[in-house]
Amino acid sequence: MARPGEHAAEARGRADDALEMALADRANDPQCEACTSPADFFLYEPERVAAFVCWEHVSPVSAVVSEAEPIDRPLAVPLTEEFA
Repeated sequence: MARPGEHAAEARGRADDALEMALADRANDPQCEACTSPADFFLYEPERVAAFVCWEHVSPVSAVVSEAEPIDRPLAVPLTEEFA
């Protein structure tokens, strides 16, 4: 679980583990859970959010996109180098 004031870089290991488990359960490439586009990000917050979304449905307002920011909303883990 993210600790108050924890930075995304500190939580990234847990998010990467959750992403690996989520991908292991899939037969196909993940699609956005809000539309039919291919997923570009994995949104993760322990015990609260684990969802695949496209670039159009990830938002800096609703997800942490910079590893320098404190965790106060789900972490957006990029699935491709394009968004890394």
